[in-house]
Amino acid sequence: ANRFLSAISYRKIKKHCAEPFTDYWTCIDYTNLQELRRCRKQQAVFDNCVLEKLGWVRPDLGQLSKVTKVKTDRPMPENAYHSRPRPEPNPPIEGELKPSLFGSRLFFWSW
Repeated sequence: ANRFLSAISYRKIKKHCAEPFTDYWTCIDYTNLQELRRCRKQQAVFDNCVLEKLGWVRPDLGQLSKVTKVKTDRPMPENAYHSRPRPEPNPPIEGELKPSLFGSRLFFWSW
């Protein structure tokens, strides 16, 4: 679904704001070490085009990395941190353990 939505978004940008988008990404691509601060003029032109023609607003810096609470009808789990039961710490070993016939797999050379 995300790939489909990103393709739709890209098509809309390409249709309505192709020139500012191209200027912006070429500036980012050709600046040394992709320093975004050197492309603020192109970014402003692209942001204004997207805002005017598509109505999309660029989120504030750090907005996308914030935790989002979603209202839901689903009940809270009894133990929110460990909703699944923990396994036994040392399960019993079944069968006999024999040494490997061809040596250890940890080393490529066996000498």
